[in-house]
Formats: sequence, C-alpha cells, structure tokens
Amino acid sequence: MILADTHVLAWLAAGDDRIPPAGREKLFNLGFSISAVTAWEFEDLHRRGRLPAAAPLARILTEFVSSVVDFPAGAWTLVKALPPVHRDPVDRMLVAHAMHGAATLATADRNMRRYPVDLLW
Repeated sequence: MILADTHVLAWLAAGDDRIPPAGREKLFNLGFSISAVTAWEFEDLHRRGRLPAAAPLARILTEFVSSVVDFPAGAWTLVKALPPVHRDPVDRMLVAHAMHGAATLATADRNMRRYPVDLLW
C-alpha cells in the first residue's frame, strides 16, 4: 500500500509538476491510499485557506480513484520507535501508520527520510 502525504494530494489536485515523473507513474499505476490523519489535515488546511489551489478532498478521491484508510489503533505503540526528527504530530502519525501497515510513503518531505519507513521517491 502507498500512503500519500498531504502536499502530494495538493500537488495532484493542482496539476503541480513537483512530483517526480517516476513517482507520478507509480502513484497512478499502483494506486494509493490516504491515511485518515492525512485526510483530516488536508481538509483542515483547505478550510483555513492554506491550500487555495487544491481541490476538495472528495474531488481528489474521485478523480484519482483513491480511498481513505482508517488509522490503525495499534500504531500508537510505535511512537517510542520514532526518532525525534520533528514535532509535527500529523507527520509522526502518518509514519506510524505506514510502519504499522508496512506501507510506502509518497512524500517529498526530506525529514521523512530520517524515519524508518519506505519512501516512494
């Protein structure tokens, strides 16, 4: 399973070319999911006008044939295993979600490279 980070959703919605071609191809060919924590963050940022060019999440889900997956209850146990890379709780939850489900993250966030998680690019 591939989990897309919030900025990846915004870039897809805006047709932004910051997603590397190989990453874009994998997203479209393999498909991707959206963690419930990412969905929450996306909608919150969209509501506050912080993602002005991004489409509503419902449209992104339909347009890119993606789905929102529940945050696994057992992921909280991984918090001790996460290095103190940064303090963003949503990013840490997304990493824990990926680790718990052996998922790959689609993200351009360089800080994510410091976590013990597979990245799409």
